[in-house]
Amino acid sequence: MADNPNQVGGYDLKNCIASGNTTQVWEVTEQGGTVPMAMKLLLPDSLKDADAKASLKHEYKVGAALEHPNFVRFHKIEMTRDHGFFIMDYFRAPSLKAQVSANLPEAQSRLKKMVEAVCQAYVHMHEKGWLHRDIKPDNILMNKTGEVRVIDFSLAVRNATGVMKLLAGKQKNIMGTRTYIAPEIILRRPPTPQSDIYSLGVTIYEVATGAPPFAGLSPNDLLKKHLSEDPAPPSIINKNVSPDLDALVLKLLSKKPKDRPQEMREVMSMFRNCKFFLEDPVEMHEKKVRLAKENESLSVDKRLDSRADADRVSRGLSAPEKPKKGKRTTAPIGEIGPVKKAGAAPAPAAPQQPMPGMMPQMPFGMPGAMMPGMMYPGMMPQPMMPPMMPQPMMPMGGPMMPGMMQPGMMPGQPGMMPPGMMPGQPMPGQPMPGQPMPGVPQQPQMAPGMPPAAVPPQMAPAAPTAARPVQPAPAQPAPVQQQPPAQPQAPAQKSVLLPLERRLPSQHIQNKTPDDENLEFMTELPDID
Repeated sequence: MADNPNQVGGYDLKNCIASGNTTQVWEVTEQGGTVPMAMKLLLPDSLKDADAKASLKHEYKVGAALEHPNFVRFHKIEMTRDHGFFIMDYFRAPSLKAQVSANLPEAQSRLKKMVEAVCQAYVHMHEKGWLHRDIKPDNILMNKTGEVRVIDFSLAVRNATGVMKLLAGKQKNIMGTRTYIAPEIILRRPPTPQSDIYSLGVTIYEVATGAPPFAGLSPNDLLKKHLSEDPAPPSIINKNVSPDLDALVLKLLSKKPKDRPQEMREVMSMFRNCKFFLEDPVEMHEKKVRLAKENESLSVDKRLDSRADADRVSRGLSAPEKPKKGKRTTAPIGEIGPVKKAGAAPAPAAPQQPMPGMMPQMPFGMPGAMMPGMMYPGMMPQPMMPPMMPQPMMPMGGPMMPGMMQPGMMPGQPGMMPPGMMPGQPMPGQPMPGQPMPGVPQQPQMAPGMPPAAVPPQMAPAAPTAARPVQPAPAQPAPVQQQPPAQPQAPAQKSVLLPLERRLPSQHIQNKTPDDENLEFMTELPDID
């Protein structure tokens, strides 16, 4: 190699186009020049390999013998102790394989031009007495205008005819790419023009459908399918493929060479009058994309998308309706009553009857609300209530205690007592005043001067009637020396559970990890040695 790693044999290396096991293809320019050329260069390790050097020389020999516009032209070869390469034209275009992977509809739209150009190139090659033996999308370059160049003649051999064909016998090695190899080559028979026709049929099938006709789980499985399995018609995979193309491709893929066209010129004439697709692939693809966008713009998920909204406005369509949300049927936090069903009328509240001689109660803070200790029109002045001994509170529905105010009783009216009992005497089974009741938790005593706890009107103890009228009671309540113990109320039974109290069903999150080792069908395998 030269001292400068970017210079080889008087050429400047610009860009590596492709790389193989033994060679690399570089874009180069001659020192001092500007015209881009292509160089196929042996790797340093391959310089010591005699077979690699012989293959490079053989490819240059075949390429230099072919003079056709659909082949790249070969200019010079140089083989020294430091490097080995040959120079050819640089055709700036991706391979057909790359176009099928990147933009299949455009590759399909140029398929008819490609088939005609490739057939012309192989007609010239067969007439020169050479067989390509490695026809595949990787070895066909095509630009956007439909110009085609066939490359890679490393496996090309002479076409044996006459006596040479009889003396050829079985081949020692199977040469080719397994995905595109003909059945007779697998059986080690001499290659013929029908072998190239079979490989061309596999190539057309892949462009028309996006995948080759055969794929196996292993290299041997793939070879067996070439020998015994009939390919599916291309229209099964691509509905746009015409019946004429179906018939021609299946004819090229016949297992026996005698069932295929006899020469490449016949193939070219058959495809020249063939309709490849029912509809233009590019227009069909654009229609599918347009329909997909329209459906997306009409979906509810895209009703807030500005671009989708502009598209609807341009077509005079209205936005989709937003789905109505159902009414909430769960109880909010803090609500312990029964859940109201959606649409059910609320139950009427029971009217509260005022006590005799009392004004109707109104909520505090509203105009007309009654305040404690205030006199209102129609109210009689009440006598001063002297402090009395605390009496134990009984729950609602229990026995009536002496001095207890009952609904409908006027102040000063003595309560009803059982016969034979004196005022101030406890009821049977009741403790004396000031003694704790058994089984009832006691409330801590209130300090003198503190206001008593709020007691419902129906449970407040009644004061004894005074003998003479007194002045109206002051606005502040009289101090109470001792607060009677409050009777604890039983907690209300909740008819429904709060959202925070509901027990959520156990959710078992199954982290299923799918098997990432998917079997990849082989669509391209290395050359068979």
